[in-house]
Amino acid sequence: MINLKHTGLRYDGGPEVLSDINLNLEAGSFHYLTGSSGSGKTSLMRMLHIGLLPTRGDISIFGQDIMQISRQQRADLRRDIGVIFQDFRLLPHLSVYDNIAMPLRLADISETKIETAVTEMLNWLGLKDYKSIKPAFLSGGQQQRVAIARAVITKPKILLADEPTGSLDDYMGDRIMTLFEELNKNGTAVVVATHNKGMIGRFPHHILNLKSGHLIT
Repeated sequence: MINLKHTGLRYDGGPEVLSDINLNLEAGSFHYLTGSSGSGKTSLMRMLHIGLLPTRGDISIFGQDIMQISRQQRADLRRDIGVIFQDFRLLPHLSVYDNIAMPLRLADISETKIETAVTEMLNWLGLKDYKSIKPAFLSGGQQQRVAIARAVITKPKILLADEPTGSLDDYMGDRIMTLFEELNKNGTAVVVATHNKGMIGRFPHHILNLKSGHLIT
């Protein structure tokens, strides 16, 4: 689904923050992305989401050479990629329900099906009593759960999660990981960037480690 060959990334002519990245993510794969602060995890996750383009090397997603297609074509590819950002990026003027429903509405899903899917997600994540609340009135952990629900509601082909359990207790963190594993069993390729060694121990999967911009697989 995603293939990187000798990919490098630098910002504004500075030193490379990612160097010679070689990675092949297949359907149904599940990887943790680990590494110390400043190792390049977030930069790599943004590149996998086509939020950043590499400064050298090759990257293809769903068989498309990202460097050879238009901005609109890249945007179209992103519709099949669910992303959970560390800063959540919820829309402040929308309720919890409408934030979660937004990707389904963009995909022209009927409101009846949207209501069923969103209600199920709200119940699973313990948010049913907050569906009419705006993000500003939620705790950090609640906002994180809304961001997770929005990312997975479409059952994307690829799920990229940057520290998805950072604001959650172990109980809710384990529920989130169970949800990710269920998606993975149905073919979603999952990449979770995390520092949580306990979670990795409870839900073991292949580990990718970044050290000073170099990927160790």
